[in-house]
Amino acid sequence: MRFSRGRLAAARANRSRRLTDSAAVRRRRAIAGLALLVVGLGCLAFGIAAGRADPPAAVQLAPEGVTEVPATHFYENPWVLYGQVDDPRRPPSAADVGCLPETGLQLPEQPEDLTIYGARVVDGVSIAAIALYGRSGDGASVRCTDASDYAPLWLIPSSDARPFTATGIAILGILLLVAAALVHPATSELSAQRWAAGRSRRRSRR
Repeated sequence: MRFSRGRLAAARANRSRRLTDSAAVRRRRAIAGLALLVVGLGCLAFGIAAGRADPPAAVQLAPEGVTEVPATHFYENPWVLYGQVDDPRRPPSAADVGCLPETGLQLPEQPEDLTIYGARVVDGVSIAAIALYGRSGDGASVRCTDASDYAPLWLIPSSDARPFTATGIAILGILLLVAAALVHPATSELSAQRWAAGRSRRRSRR
């Protein structure tokens, strides 16, 4: 009798412990699922908004003074400085022209052949690539000093292709939403119910 009571008490204790552990696991899964859901929705919304953003517009530089340059944001393509030159195959350097980044803009190592960026015609004037600038951040600007011989001077994005970064963030958001659905305890319970129902049907057929 004592042995039976002991076994019954142990069984009750084990069942209570399993229920407690199951509730703790369910609670942790619910919290993790909610966190993934919030982050996933944020990434998806941010990626869609960034993908719909317009590329930065071309900027005409003043031959004398400082000109503000818009931020490229997710558009990773750098800026190209265009101006009038005698020979597009041998353009002067940005320093020779007199236009150098002031703030928020870098002057990277220049490619050997700038003709790959082509030429432009602005207001009937043909301009060619002179220098390659980097991406611009907030508050970027370029200072030109005595650059009138090369005017008109324009900063033009090297490409207006949609940024892959924004698309990548949107895809990450979708993956996080899928993970949130898989982690949530309701999904696990539904899967367990479907598995049990399928097993029951298989037994009944036998």
